[in-house]
Amino acid sequence: MSSLPTSTPRVVVRGSGSIGQRHARVFRQEGADVSLWPVRDRNPAPDAVDEATGAHLLGDAAGPESLRDAFVVVATDTARHVADAIEALDAGAEKVLVEKPVAPTADDARALLEHPRHTSVWVAAPLRAHEAFRHLRRLVGRLDRGGSAHVWSQSWLPDWRPDRDYRESYSARADEGGVLRDLVHEIDYATVLFGEPALLGASLATGGPLEMAAEQAATLLWTAGSFDVTTRLDYITRPATRGVVVHSPDGILEWDVARATVRHTTPDGDVTEQVFEHDLDRDIVMGTQARAAMTLRPTGPADERVARGAPATLAEGIAAVRLCDEARVAADARSSTTIRTDTEDGT
Repeated sequence: MSSLPTSTPRVVVRGSGSIGQRHARVFRQEGADVSLWPVRDRNPAPDAVDEATGAHLLGDAAGPESLRDAFVVVATDTARHVADAIEALDAGAEKVLVEKPVAPTADDARALLEHPRHTSVWVAAPLRAHEAFRHLRRLVGRLDRGGSAHVWSQSWLPDWRPDRDYRESYSARADEGGVLRDLVHEIDYATVLFGEPALLGASLATGGPLEMAAEQAATLLWTAGSFDVTTRLDYITRPATRGVVVHSPDGILEWDVARATVRHTTPDGDVTEQVFEHDLDRDIVMGTQARAAMTLRPTGPADERVARGAPATLAEGIAAVRLCDEARVAADARSSTTIRTDTEDGT
């Protein structure tokens, strides 16, 4: 059951690409009055409606004024996120949800962080809205002696958008794409599970089977509290896999994102596995995030935010991007890496 306010919330989605349309559809399912403000179709006909989502279409003349007192979703290209978020705040938006990553680099996000209303900004982090993730977090909290964790998201970029040449997507661009930015969700949720990271090393690969300037693979190592964490992110693996495994003296925990399962193996070898079927429906997951973002404040208690599947705060979103920046610096200090597809083991 929805926990939205009794009055109909008004949502404006800036950007009408695939993720913008999904936000529009999900917020409408949550009972909001939704408008889409496209970047490219600047002057739709009066009273025009987006056929894919049923949302009202706004033009440039009506757009800025429509942001006042609205919940604004910024779903434009990464390079525009900060400017579009600031425009919404300046226009009087109640709250702003920025798609990931919040900016190409942490320095690029400085202007947003320095805005007088920066505490009204969320950063999209839908993996936090998975029931399996929240269950896993409770289990990790019971591990008294730390351990090691491996986090990964590995897939084949051309499969992401089969109807579009991957070389023309933002993912392929060195200045706003690459696996570190595209898959920053893994870095975000790992910091929620294990704590603030201290990077030890990183390796990036820009050569490989894909024709693109951005990095195709990244391997990071960091410490967080009593955990050592490795992360593997890449665009070059088939079939796609995504998840985390935690090893500790108190047992093994595994989250398989694609199967929506959490497996717990005790020190004695007993195994329990739970399936979280709602996590298999992306609209349900994003609906959880949408409700939390509209009903909570980014300044609210962290435990409540995480327990209800809320997005990341602006500070958390910037922190995840900053770790990516540090990884690039660390990788630059090493010799360049070329992917050897005949020996890559995907770990």
